[in-house]
Amino acid sequence: MKEVSFNLKEVRRNKNITQVELAEKLGIHQQTISRYESGGKVPQVDTAALIAEALGVTLDELVIIREAKKEIARDLNELINSK
Repeated sequence: MKEVSFNLKEVRRNKNITQVELAEKLGIHQQTISRYESGGKVPQVDTAALIAEALGVTLDELVIIREAKKEIARDLNELINSK
């Protein structure tokens, strides 16, 4: 189960920034940005924070926790219904 996904591609595109431009801002290779976007590589938390800052968003906006939210909702539902 994949709990966290990195929303970089969508956020970057919404900001009208290319992979090359973002890579230059961060001082990393464009290929690294491409790997982050494709899921081939996951950035460390400090790198993700720098990416968020470079894009002018919060780290929360860059990271999506889908499955974890579903699990929490299901657990709460079960708890409520068990009483």
